[in-house]
Amino acid sequence: MVRPRAPRHKRLTQNQRFAIVRKRAEGVPIEDLAREFGVTPRSIFYTLKADQSRKLDARVRSELVNVRLTPKELASFDTVLTRHDITSRAEGLRRLIHASNDLFVPDDELANQMQGLSASLNRTGNNINQIAQRLNEAKRQGKTPPYGNSAHGQVRALAGLIFDIADQVQDMAQRRRSALSGEVARVLGGFADGPE
Repeated sequence: MVRPRAPRHKRLTQNQRFAIVRKRAEGVPIEDLAREFGVTPRSIFYTLKADQSRKLDARVRSELVNVRLTPKELASFDTVLTRHDITSRAEGLRRLIHASNDLFVPDDELANQMQGLSASLNRTGNNINQIAQRLNEAKRQGKTPPYGNSAHGQVRALAGLIFDIADQVQDMAQRRRSALSGEVARVLGGFADGPE
């Protein structure tokens, strides 16, 4: 017995999705959007939620910060940026905002070091996985490994090394975060002393 096919729901095109987001931002009610595009209100909600997630995932910058400064304050800020090799005021403000939110914003040197360390950890982890796979395979087949208990101790020591390295990475990140927080507090404190 063949069941009749359920009617397919209308699929929105990317242009229609953009139009929905734009019109909703202009204040058009969800029910009106659903009628206009021939979909359910639930589809409109999903479209709006997907757009919001896309902006968060892609870190789309949609907000603007304006601030008025005296020429002296601006010169002081530019001096701080130059001292830290930050090429634009926007990037300097962005880093201050991230740091004041207690987010970890690595500089280029630290990012390169972390990538190298991550690659090293991945290689070592892959090696440990291969060893574990071979040991499990031999155990399933009832084979005795061609090495003794000392090899098992070495594998355990290698696993311990991986955990030690991971702890060191975490400590390094925490020290860097503390240093950035201290620098931000010092810089923000210095600006707070200036005239409004």
